[in-house]
Amino acid sequence: MNSKSVILLGLLASLLLIFLCVFFNAEKYYKELGLGVVNKEVVPVLLAETNDTVVETEDEDKVEAIAVEKKEETSSFNYYIENNKTFISGNIPLLDNGDVFKELISDCSKDKSCENNVTFLDNDETLSWKDFVSSLLTIFKKEKVANPKLSIDKKDIKIEGEFLNQSGKEQLLTLINEHKDTYAISDVTTVKIEVKEEKKDKTLSIEPTKKELPTKELPTHEPKIETSKKSLEVEQEKISSLLKNSKINFKRNSGKIRKNGKKVLDEISRLLKGKKNILIEVQGHTDAGGKEKVNLWISQARANGVKKYLIKKGIKADIITAKGFGEQKLLLPKTPYSPSNRRVEIYLKRK
Repeated sequence: MNSKSVILLGLLASLLLIFLCVFFNAEKYYKELGLGVVNKEVVPVLLAETNDTVVETEDEDKVEAIAVEKKEETSSFNYYIENNKTFISGNIPLLDNGDVFKELISDCSKDKSCENNVTFLDNDETLSWKDFVSSLLTIFKKEKVANPKLSIDKKDIKIEGEFLNQSGKEQLLTLINEHKDTYAISDVTTVKIEVKEEKKDKTLSIEPTKKELPTKELPTHEPKIETSKKSLEVEQEKISSLLKNSKINFKRNSGKIRKNGKKVLDEISRLLKGKKNILIEVQGHTDAGGKEKVNLWISQARANGVKKYLIKKGIKADIITAKGFGEQKLLLPKTPYSPSNRRVEIYLKRK
């Protein structure tokens, strides 16, 4: 055998030895490289990456990764009407065909007076508030709410606007009550205060003042009458009855008394004139519609207006006090927005 053959056999033997070493130690090398071996077959380690925590459990033959995934509502929606044009926008998950909320958005797209900027996201999030919004927008449309506005950020919901009547506001409160445990709902809607105008107001305002002042027929100097407790109760009952049957009406959001209100106060001033040792308290009240501070201001202005008119009719200023309570003392607590809560009351007591 020549030297070349010996070298070739030695080379083959070396290669065979290297192969056997590698084969029998393969599992060890794979583990060092971060790979697992099951039944001598190489299996890659499975890792699942999420935005949250990854928990790993290791065994002799395999490494497992368990992902703990949290889902939270990320959708948003905005709706408002400005200059007779509707604007809707937001990011919401893709909805199925035939979905009521999706059809509502599609109808807006077909309307030239509606600007639709809603983006549908390709995810599996559940739009939990869509039934609430569908019902709310139905109320907005049916009740003709002025300047309606709705904004939703995840589960925070804010509602704005002015209802033309109390029934619309009550429908909204019922809807909110049904969902108050699910969402953080902020309701800042108000109810428009309606005061019926008398058609003859303008002509009546230019009538001679002598028709508005029938008290001139009374004697200039009236004897002062000592007021007993019993007589005071009688006078109080008469005044309360007058105010119950004939309310003192004012111009909207002011303390200016309307003509029919002045007639009621003329009757009351005749009952009070000449009474001795009495104190008079004029109380102004509103309903719960609108902002609390505004209601307090209006009620005080109206109480002041009544006091001023009684002084003009001859009642001494130092025996009259005027207090505004706003919505603090509702006549009908179960229906806080009822117009019956808007009133002026007059109370008498002995000095």
